Amino acid sequence: MTAPASAPGDLAEIPVVLLDLDGTIVDSGPGILDALARAFADCGEPLPPQSLLRTFLGPPLEDSFRDVLGLSEDRSEQLRRTYIEHYRASGIHSAALYPGIADLVEALTAAGRTVAVATNKLETTARRLLGQQGLADRFALIGGTDRTVGRTDKTAVIGSVLERLDVPAAGAASEGPGTGAGTDAAADVAPTARAVMVGDRLHDAEGAAAHGLPAVLVGWGYGGAPERAAALPFAESVDELAGMLLR
Repeated sequence: MTAPASAPGDLAEIPVVLLDLDGTIVDSGPGILDALARAFADCGEPLPPQSLLRTFLGPPLEDSFRDVLGLSEDRSEQLRRTYIEHYRASGIHSAALYPGIADLVEALTAAGRTVAVATNKLETTARRLLGQQGLADRFALIGGTDRTVGRTDKTAVIGSVLERLDVPAAGAASEGPGTGAGTDAAADVAPTARAVMVGDRLHDAEGAAAHGLPAVLVGWGYGGAPERAAALPFAESVDELAGMLLR
C-alpha cells in the first residue's frame, strides 16, 4: 500500500531518519543464507526450505530458531553463535548496496537531517559491513544489537540509538503499527515526532511504535504480504522513499 498524499510532507519535517541495514541499505541475503546453511550443517540440524529461511532475514535469528523451528534455547544459541562465525568469515563480504541508497543518505544529510542506522545485526558487524561499503562515516551513528548489555531486539536498538543521539522519543504508542487507525495511519504522524524508522520488515515498525515513532516500510528488501498489508507508509523504490522524506 502506498502512503496517503499527506504523508510525504509530514515525514519530510522529521529531523532524524533511522535506517534498517539488512534489506534496506544493503542486500545481505545471499551471505546470510549461506552462513545459515553452514551453521545448520555444522550443528547437525535439518536445513529448512529457502522460502522459510528467507523469513529469518531481519528479525533476531534466535527468535526464528525458537519460535518458527521449535528449537530449545540452548540449541538456538548454538546455531546463532555458529552462524555468526560463518557470517563474519565470509558472508559479510557478499553484501551489496541497493542502488540509490548512498545518494539518498547524502541528500538527507545535505538537507540537514541526522541519519543513523538501527539494525538487529551485531553493532560491531554492522560497523564493519558499512565500513567495507565505504558508508560508515556517512551516518551520525551505527546502532545494532549488543548482547553484553542486553540489547537484543529492534525495540532496544532504536531506544539505544535515540538515547545516544540525545533524541527524545514521542512516548510509547498505544497501539501497534498498522492497527486501529486503518488506512489513515500515515497521516497520524505526530507533529512532535523527532525520528522516523525506515525498514523492510514489520518488526522495524513495531520497534518504532514502542518509542512512539512513525515508520516507513520499503518494498525492495525481505518483507512480504504482511508488510504490504500493514496500514503504514510504503515505498516501492528508493526514489519513492526519497519523495517521502525530502521536499
